[in-house]
Amino acid sequence: METASQSQGQAGAGFGMGMGFMMPAMFAEAFKSSPTQQTSTPETFNCPDCQQNVSKEAKFCPHCGHQIVVFQQCSQCGKNLPPNAKFCVQCGHAIEQKPQSLKCPKCGTENLPKSMFCNQCGERI
Repeated sequence: METASQSQGQAGAGFGMGMGFMMPAMFAEAFKSSPTQQTSTPETFNCPDCQQNVSKEAKFCPHCGHQIVVFQQCSQCGKNLPPNAKFCVQCGHAIEQKPQSLKCPKCGTENLPKSMFCNQCGERI
């Protein structure tokens, strides 16, 4: 094969080109998984409410119905809220009531409500 592909004639060029097109397909066949190998199962995690296994793609737990995808959380108790909720389903806190941001005593930058240190200067709040 090696000497034929090095030949100056047209047959050698065609042979070399044909082997170049065939080799990727031959390697692909060699690396294909055999039917005896098990396919990987979808990744799972435990539901935060009932601790049962739930697939990563789930939006709700199939065992208890707990909302897995978090659209919004209650600022008071941390419960996951359904979209367009006006009140928390756990504690009844109004959703539109946002906790007040904290101002840094040193630089005056507004920080998140439960911050312990300023994001701008690092001063303890």
